[in-house]
Amino acid sequence: MATINLTDETFESAIADHDIVLVDFWAAWCGPCRQFAPIFEAASEQHPDVTFAKVDTEEATGVAASAQITSIPTLMAFREGVLVFSQPGALPAQALEQVIAGVKALDMTEVHAQVAEQRELLDKPREVQVDDLAVALESGGRVIDVREPMEYRAGHVPGAELVPLRSVPEKVAELAGDGPLYVICASGNRSLQATDFLRSNGIEAYSVAGGTSAWGAGGREVVVGPFATAPAPTDA
Repeated sequence: MATINLTDETFESAIADHDIVLVDFWAAWCGPCRQFAPIFEAASEQHPDVTFAKVDTEEATGVAASAQITSIPTLMAFREGVLVFSQPGALPAQALEQVIAGVKALDMTEVHAQVAEQRELLDKPREVQVDDLAVALESGGRVIDVREPMEYRAGHVPGAELVPLRSVPEKVAELAGDGPLYVICASGNRSLQATDFLRSNGIEAYSVAGGTSAWGAGGREVVVGPFATAPAPTDA
């Protein structure tokens, strides 16, 4: 099967009407795009059960913008209307074959379930108030503080675990778990960034509006020092 060219008008229907669609986002001036083109074309001949499509980013500007294409070539794979693969760069033939095999082997029942869970999560509010955090902590809720260590030591919510914003990506596996995760910073900006990232990785996270400033302003306990909770008093 030869490749087909998609436009702003035909892109959505092509994705919806075919089981597996591989899309090569390219432009005529792009050298790596020209190198990848014959590899992509050859694969289309070897896999007649797959739709191979090309999007000229200079012409289909609407599609390129909605797909957030920032580098070309970019290869995307859709199955049953779901984006299941996206990667910039010209792939060698063997790597392209591995992508195709992986897409064909997907358990789409599981994929659709994961998509539904992600949509449900994204529909929930991104922020909660400090009163909500206080109630959650009374029930054993977990909170992370994404400020820097110096800020944390100056005063933090009791039980808050220090995870600076820059460290959040490498801590995703540790932060995943049962129940919601509350994220706090000084005022709510950094915690929103962390919350959005965590949610994109399937973690039910909530940013605490107003941050530690709002927490302290309400007269609640603030722990000073490097430990999550205040050390127990010792007998003199």
